Amino acid sequence: MDFPAELLPAGLSWPANALFAAVLWTALRRAPLSRLLENRFSHLFFAACVALLVLWNTRAGVLPALNFHLLGMTVVTLMFGWPLAMLAVLIVLIGSGFYNGDSFTSLGMNALVMGGIPVLVTSRLLGFAQRRLPHHFFVYVYVNGFLAAGVSILLSSLAGAGVMLASNAANAEWLDYQYYPYFPLVFFAEALFNGMLMTALVALRPEWVSSFDDERYIHNK
Repeated sequence: MDFPAELLPAGLSWPANALFAAVLWTALRRAPLSRLLENRFSHLFFAACVALLVLWNTRAGVLPALNFHLLGMTVVTLMFGWPLAMLAVLIVLIGSGFYNGDSFTSLGMNALVMGGIPVLVTSRLLGFAQRRLPHHFFVYVYVNGFLAAGVSILLSSLAGAGVMLASNAANAEWLDYQYYPYFPLVFFAEALFNGMLMTALVALRPEWVSSFDDERYIHNK
């Protein structure tokens, strides 16, 4: 979900902007920015940003700020790593802001909820799977693709509901009746979307996925 600037009080928006700025600074310091000078890589990265821009602007709304749309951040994180995934979030939100004529006051909150949470969940589950689970193709797809995506959108949706409660844009009774019942649907939709994309990518274009290693997941089995 995205939060229009007029619905967020300064007490929420500015701390979120500061936190996102710190996260983005860390990401940029760790990101392999030199790879963006490679034509093939940069074309792939910015094509992913365009796909996210379309995805995030295709939504079903239940309130001006509470709306459902696929995130796709699990795929982007697994393809490019978390630092470049956070850069993609910034690019997409700036593009979306210009496209919709929105204020950028709430950019930090939107970036953290729609981008930061999925990136964190995906990268943590990836690290856990690499350390604790068998290095198997289906483990990679189902845990890092399907499960990470489903958990990501659930936590993002819960965070969005919490922000709306804190800003008095929605009440608990309304959320119980009109919002939370849709969580199983968005879980399966996000999991299926990301899981199918990752399955296709690692099968057909494994070189596009930085977190996938043929030697680890296929050849040594």
